[in-house]
Amino acid sequence: MHPLLFLAREGGYFFTSSWNFPFPEFSEGELLSLFILVNVLKQFENTPLEESLQVLRKKLEKIFPSLLGIIPDNLRMMLSPFVSVLEPRVSISENFRKVFGAIRNYRKIRITYRSLSSGERRVRDVEPYHLYNFEGVWYLCGFCLERQALRDFALDRMEDIVILPERFVMPPDFDPHVYLSRAFRMFRGEVCRVVVRFDPYQAQWIRERIWHPTQKITELEDGGLLFEVEGNQEEIKRWVMGYGTHAEIIEPPSLREEVKEEIKKLYIQYFESDR
Repeated sequence: MHPLLFLAREGGYFFTSSWNFPFPEFSEGELLSLFILVNVLKQFENTPLEESLQVLRKKLEKIFPSLLGIIPDNLRMMLSPFVSVLEPRVSISENFRKVFGAIRNYRKIRITYRSLSSGERRVRDVEPYHLYNFEGVWYLCGFCLERQALRDFALDRMEDIVILPERFVMPPDFDPHVYLSRAFRMFRGEVCRVVVRFDPYQAQWIRERIWHPTQKITELEDGGLLFEVEGNQEEIKRWVMGYGTHAEIIEPPSLREEVKEEIKKLYIQYFESDR
């Protein structure tokens, strides 16, 4: 029987002795899922959510010893569900707070943004749609009023943010998950079909992974394969060149020529400079 007593004079219920509500039973798989969740929360470090999530993390970790019989430190020695991510050199906490607030209230923002390619600082008016994390870096996906197109902006390159009084209407056909899946890795925008030939050595690893939803693989007689995918040319070029002589771009011809030019520059950089 619960130690609960109703007192009409006080107009409420009271416990007559100490009482703890029974904690729901968790399976081992559910507890491991909680542990993974605790580690995933690390990506919110350096944001306004950090302090609250750290408190939640400590509370969850207190559950593990009694329910799983394994203390968190020992569990970390057995399982690594989280890959270390890049850490911005500047704090993005205030930028995150402003941008997230603007998204919640459908308010346009004016940002002073430092371009990574040119280094120039430009002022852009943006309708903020969605915040996402890629390899430890937080980005805003929003509609750039100057370019009249969706663009991605890194929060750590926003040097000033002004929340404007004008509101915007979120497009009913915008789906952040569909938008993010269009990139081969990070770059979006213009997409083209690319065909890459991998030699038998590298093909072993390529065929073991799903690299992108649009990928198609054609097996070759020598044990190699043709890898076809749709994505941003520049991003795919960087990815392919990372495999060195084990990968060769077949199509489109324009991208193949770009790689040739990169190889020529590398030759000059590594060989001509030594003469």
